[in-house]
Amino acid sequence: MRLLGLLWLASVGFAAEWKVAPATANTVDLYVEKTGVMSGKKHWFRFPQLTGSFSTDPAKVELQFDVKAMQCFDTWLSEKDQKKVLEHALGKETLDVAKYPTVTFVSTAVADGTVTGTLTIRGISKPVKVSVKQAGEGKYEGSAVFKMTDFGIKPAKAALGAVGTKDEMTLQFKLTGSR
Repeated sequence: MRLLGLLWLASVGFAAEWKVAPATANTVDLYVEKTGVMSGKKHWFRFPQLTGSFSTDPAKVELQFDVKAMQCFDTWLSEKDQKKVLEHALGKETLDVAKYPTVTFVSTAVADGTVTGTLTIRGISKPVKVSVKQAGEGKYEGSAVFKMTDFGIKPAKAALGAVGTKDEMTLQFKLTGSR
């Protein structure tokens, strides 16, 4: 991870701090794999609106995702079915956007290509580890895997379990900062 390079720069007196750039410069995608007869398919959600900052001295990351703006990009579903999937994802049984309109991440440690922090979904805060690498000045990309059930979300099942979703979610991102 190139973050170590930034940490080194911080240790010699060069500190860098960035605000998350406008959404067009960023992608934050969430993938949920299907089970049963739909095994091999994934739901693909994107958070196009996020705010936050990251710095090297001290090494810290703070991000906030606007859940209401989340989009569904399932290329294997019709537009009508994508809308249904999104409505379910935003609904009371899953993200409960009416009660919890944001998802947040605040780092607690940065070391060796891993940013450890607290992820809060549905008002439930849990520690997570995020793999991160530098992709240029003020640019980072990475991923994290976590369980829905850790955040009070029950994986969807239908047709007596013949169709469902895995408990694990994968978050992948590319973030660009501006000074």
